[in-house]
Amino acid sequence: MNIKELTETVGLSRDTIRFYEREGLISSPSRKSNGYRDYDNRIVEQLNMIIMAKELGFTLKEIRELTELLYSNNLTQSQMGEKLLEKNKQIEVKILELSKMKALIDDALKGMCSYKDKLAL
Repeated sequence: MNIKELTETVGLSRDTIRFYEREGLISSPSRKSNGYRDYDNRIVEQLNMIIMAKELGFTLKEIRELTELLYSNNLTQSQMGEKLLEKNKQIEVKILELSKMKALIDDALKGMCSYKDKLAL
């Protein structure tokens, strides 16, 4: 399939797909006789894996590490489990940080309301 069909299939922009290709996150597509790239289902699967990993909060650096292991057939189920557990811990830390920030904002808003009430008197 050509790049236009691929963008419609996976929902990514042409620039994003080409970026992933340049960065080695997806396999290089074969070329047709006219020189156009010919993307196959393997690349669709790779892009869908990248999309899923990004939705799970993985950075491009982490995705690169995963894809290198995956493409070399060295990614074990245990390693994938470890990566997911590590990401889960990072998310839990981020949730705690965001909860603290929210509490500070809530306190600030409460303080602003009582300050406004005092001014209205």
